[in-house]
Amino acid sequence: MNGGAHYSVVAGPLASLVLLTLLVALPMKIGAHLVHAKYTGLIRCGFAAFVGLLGALLVSVFLGGLIGPLLACALGYLLAIRAMLGTTFLGAIGLTLIALLVSTVGGWLLSELGMVLLAPHAAGVVV
Repeated sequence: MNGGAHYSVVAGPLASLVLLTLLVALPMKIGAHLVHAKYTGLIRCGFAAFVGLLGALLVSVFLGGLIGPLLACALGYLLAIRAMLGTTFLGAIGLTLIALLVSTVGGWLLSELGMVLLAPHAAGVVV
């Protein structure tokens, strides 16, 4: 080995994304009710969580070096939540904080269970 970091994904990126979506959707639904979002259904929250995770990954990949991976993930979540759940800007910030916390803990849990290894460049994003 040349000393570089190597990561193996056991469950696969899509499976990990789906598992994290399920972990994030329920707290997001509860939070959507608390911030009086326009859309609070579980399916809509799950879709927002999926798009938020995917957006967080993409923003982290493209802008992570410029703005930092955690801020890039937060920006990906913020944009998806604001657009898909119809929250206020402050409500989207609150839901983003919840989503970041849950996805980070969920990613750690998936890593501990041996389902996926986390990349160090993106907090809350499983690669």
